Amino acid sequence: MYSTGADLREARVTMDTQPEYVQVGLRKVATEQGFTEGKYRIEFESGSNKGDGFMGTMSKVFIRQEDRKELVLLVKDMPENLARRQQSIVMFDREAVAYSSVIPALEKFQSDKGISVDEGGEGFMRVPRCYYTHSNMEKLEAVVIMEDLREKHFRMWNKYVPVDYEHTRMLLEQLGKLHAISFAMREQQPERFFAFKRLIDPMKIMIEMDPDKGIDKLFGDVYQRAIVTLDDAKDAKVKELMKKLEDKVTKHYVDCVTVDDSDPYAVIGHGDCWINNMMYMYEEESPVPVDIRLIDWQLCRYVSPILDLSYFIFICTDAKLRAQHYNQLLDIYYSSLCDYLERLGGDAKRQFPREAYEAQWKKYGRFGLIMGMLVVPMICTAAEDLPDMDKWIEKMKQGDEDVEFEYATEEKAAKLYRARMSGVIRDVARFVYLTD
Repeated sequence: MYSTGADLREARVTMDTQPEYVQVGLRKVATEQGFTEGKYRIEFESGSNKGDGFMGTMSKVFIRQEDRKELVLLVKDMPENLARRQQSIVMFDREAVAYSSVIPALEKFQSDKGISVDEGGEGFMRVPRCYYTHSNMEKLEAVVIMEDLREKHFRMWNKYVPVDYEHTRMLLEQLGKLHAISFAMREQQPERFFAFKRLIDPMKIMIEMDPDKGIDKLFGDVYQRAIVTLDDAKDAKVKELMKKLEDKVTKHYVDCVTVDDSDPYAVIGHGDCWINNMMYMYEEESPVPVDIRLIDWQLCRYVSPILDLSYFIFICTDAKLRAQHYNQLLDIYYSSLCDYLERLGGDAKRQFPREAYEAQWKKYGRFGLIMGMLVVPMICTAAEDLPDMDKWIEKMKQGDEDVEFEYATEEKAAKLYRARMSGVIRDVARFVYLTD
């Protein structure tokens, strides 16, 4: 059910083939970690498989010195293709901000409360250790250098398999803690917390900067593909509800990520809570996870907490698990938030009462469907069948009318997609989240 992460390809790159800003970052890390200039060497391997990273490239890096243990890192860099760099720079910049500013602020707030955020501690710090970030939007430069969690035996879940109850429970408990910090900071350190209002959703920024309406066309294409997964007779009522989104998917997305209606309950959210953006640790051969790390903070943003929840629950679990445990999963998250907020000196009954939590679900629960139309096809597509992202982005930038979102097109993937996508639509409709 889980994978060991990306298998490393044999193709290697060298230090001198890297952009100067990546070389500067690696040398800085080496110095800060005690390596002696002139005595260490830096070696590269590919750090991910095709499809593991949607927006960028990953390299596994070894800093080695004869008289000391090596340091193993992951370098997350911009794609080489210019069109993709232009498309993804906003997200890369956001991840640099998340690791250099947002996450340290969350860590300090908890530490000041006497809560341990060290590895295995009771606080929320379930993120990779970050050694270095750099971003320059004008020059289209960005890099994040972090620990390789595989060295600590963290593994990724197999994205083709719907996530089970235990893995979902662990994530929701951690999201409860993450979001609780926002509620506590909002009340106790308002000036510091409200500085994070600048974390506007990166995709919203991309939509506003997209004169050719490529994202609008993309949402239209994935909507048309999603609605035909429903049965004309059996799903007639659901299909009518689904038509509320027709030609309005982009608007619904923007509405969900705009915080005007979510305050005073907006939080600092992870933003991209699908299964490839988290890694789990296990004891020996046990299938039950004992720890988790949230990776890829490129969509970190100030929004309703429901967006993280709806995104994961509807996209990564299946209809069977939701039928058995949906209300329980919502309770697990809310209980975790309440308990941790109290630990931080807050009061959920006053700051985020249950009725407000449920009202936020009614308002933003459809977000999992909106993102599901984009992400579920990727989940269902085998690595070897993934499209060439460079060519796809180039066509999008050029306004090619015939460009298609070519995921889950093989017979096996298409069958899996129909089952998963129709299940998402039916459940979002069943929970009355498909509203105007």
